[in-house]
This record gives sequence, structure tokens and C-alpha cells, in this order.
Amino acid sequence: MTTTMTTTLIPTTPLTKVEKDVAALAAAGLGPHTIAARLRLAPSTVKKYLHVLRLKLDCRGAPHHILVHVILSAGQVPTPAARRPAPDVSPEQVRLWRAHAVHRRAPDIAQAAGIAPSTVKKHTAQLLTAVGARGLTHLVILGHAWDQFTAQSTAPAHFPGGHR
Repeated sequence: MTTTMTTTLIPTTPLTKVEKDVAALAAAGLGPHTIAARLRLAPSTVKKYLHVLRLKLDCRGAPHHILVHVILSAGQVPTPAARRPAPDVSPEQVRLWRAHAVHRRAPDIAQAAGIAPSTVKKHTAQLLTAVGARGLTHLVILGHAWDQFTAQSTAPAHFPGGHR
């Protein structure tokens, strides 16, 4: 059974100052423990803030890299600047890059990227190498810094009830 993804407009629920601080550090690629140390909060408190961000930005259940995409797409924090020029990637790699920004499941990523589900891992590894990304969150951050995402192709995902 194939699940289709629906997209919605990003809600404009305002973030508190601390939520924006957590969002900015997440969008800079930091994990919960590092964010906690920077903000002098308990890691469990940061995890609660990340949960609240997912609720306010309507991406319940989204993995960290998709939450970062939604934060940046919503303009909740400034996009981090690229420290180097964008690499030359193929149109197929751009489709895969965009698919990772909004999907978490391999079949959905494969369908959006136009590749076989069995090759998602291989193609993703090649994309990470080509871009010089350390992982999916870094890949999304670089995609925003290099303006690889358009509103039409990477509308943030809606995660009804935490499914996706």
C-alpha cells in the first residue's frame, strides 16, 4: 500500500524567543545535547522544545532533517550561509536532494526522486559525497544555503498524527 504525502501551508504560529533560539541552533546543524549546552538547558528540555516546534510547525513525527527543512522554509530563522560554492550536481541528484527534504520513507523518497526504492541508500550515499554533507540534516542545510529548494518542489510535509 502506497501512502501519499499531502502538503499544507506552514502555520504562522509565532515562536517564543527560546523556541527561536532552539530552532536557529537546530537549523545550524546542532543536535539536542549541543543545543542544550549552548543554551544552558537540560537535554530533556531541548527535546521538549523540539517537540513543540514540530507541533507549531505542523510536522509531528518528522525526523530532525525534515524539521530543519520546515524551520528554514517557514523563515523562522535565517538560513545559514554557505561556506563554499555549491557543487555541480545532476538534475537526478537535485530531485533526490529535494525528496529527502520532505520524505522520510525510502519508497516515498524513491517515488519523488524517480529512482528504484532498492537504490535509495546507494544514491543517497553518492549525493552526500558529491555535496560534501555529513548527513541528511547537513544536506538539507546546504540545500537551503545554496538555494536548491523551491517552494513548489519542496513544500514542507504535513505529518498527520505523527505518521510518515
